[in-house]
Amino acid sequence: MDNIGNRYMPEQPIKEITNGLLLRGMDLTFKRSVLLYTFLEADELAHQEALRFMRKASQMSDEHFMRVLDAGSEDGTLFAVLQSETGRPLSDRLIDLEITGHKALMYVHELAKGIREARRRRLPECSVDADNLWIEDNGRLRIINFWAEGKYGRRGVPGLALLLYQLGAKTDIPTSSISAYTFEMNRSFADLSDVARERAIALASRAYEGLCTLADFQQELEVLLGIGDEGKEPLLISVLPENDMMTSSRREWKTAIRESHAFVDPKSKKRTAEGRKPGETQTRISAATASKMAELRNLFRETFKLRKWHLFATVGSGVLIFLLWLILRPLPDDVNGSKSQTIPTLGPTVVSVNRTETSESSASASSMQARTVVPRDKVEVQPPDDGAIQAKTGIVPDLVAHTREDAEKIAIASGLRYQFYMESNAADKGVVFKQDLTPGTPVKNGDRITFWVSKGK
Repeated sequence: MDNIGNRYMPEQPIKEITNGLLLRGMDLTFKRSVLLYTFLEADELAHQEALRFMRKASQMSDEHFMRVLDAGSEDGTLFAVLQSETGRPLSDRLIDLEITGHKALMYVHELAKGIREARRRRLPECSVDADNLWIEDNGRLRIINFWAEGKYGRRGVPGLALLLYQLGAKTDIPTSSISAYTFEMNRSFADLSDVARERAIALASRAYEGLCTLADFQQELEVLLGIGDEGKEPLLISVLPENDMMTSSRREWKTAIRESHAFVDPKSKKRTAEGRKPGETQTRISAATASKMAELRNLFRETFKLRKWHLFATVGSGVLIFLLWLILRPLPDDVNGSKSQTIPTLGPTVVSVNRTETSESSASASSMQARTVVPRDKVEVQPPDDGAIQAKTGIVPDLVAHTREDAEKIAIASGLRYQFYMESNAADKGVVFKQDLTPGTPVKNGDRITFWVSKGK
């Protein structure tokens, strides 16, 4: 391979990532090892735009990103020269990397700060999944390509949620099933307490579906990780029951908490600013807390009693009205002074059922047999569709080695929604070579399956 820019000599390819090639090289001018990131942009406008953002990225010096030493273009090939770091791409270490739930939350919290910094510098929303991350030997994560916009679902908050799934499931293939995602998060956060695990799973699921902003995501992470707890109110306040009678008491409780914190001077170990000893301060705080909690318990009991009696009264009134209606309603025989007549059926009923219908449609057709009348000379039996693709509803089908058209039909016949990507692969053009859900496993009707279709070599 020829030298790049007459200065950088490529040595060893590392990996193909984010439409480019990452390889190790040598800076011949300064005699130092570097990482070379090369890629192509056929469109001239896109070429110039990528070069502009690479040069803008080279002005950044942030611990969350790889350091860009140089950037340029040669013979239509764009290249970025990155500072050589110990370690490997994160996607190469997913299988053998053991990361606790707490560590995974720390990772995404740090990367969230990096995203905010990139936004402040007006750089594109880069990808933050395992394919675009470098993990050093000391465990620190760095974003490799932060000058190009990442794909939807792999950037921003959904990208961070995808990274949580990749760290837990040990795969870089995302899942479109939120139930599968929640199950994996529950397993990944096993080292957290029950309350923290439930909050972490709920946060990650909202982020994976794109239902929370970066600010909300980062703030909730800080609560889970205990970052910046000083001066914050206890979590107990946020889980107390909401009702009109307790609103004023909750305000008083919060005020008491704030006032009790005001008595404590963290810089003084002997006496507070008002001349009180630490023991006296703690006594006053405990007494105020106990008093307010007792008031809240009494108010909650009274509210519960009132709601209970209101519920009993409502149910009793409903039962009384129903009994009166049964007593006063006219009998069927007295309506219009006539009696019910028996309507004879014309003959046995025949209902044609298509074999390719779902089990629910068959059951519905069977239930209609007793009341649907069809003359014998007009009965039409439809032949079975032997050419239809056979699939089992509720079971993940195996789409690999099928054409894209057949894979779509199989997915629909299995009761699934689907999406697919076209990527270059050694498989024949138009043939599925990968899918995200495991074949033969149970799946809910309406879940989404993702598969990859080969564009050829």
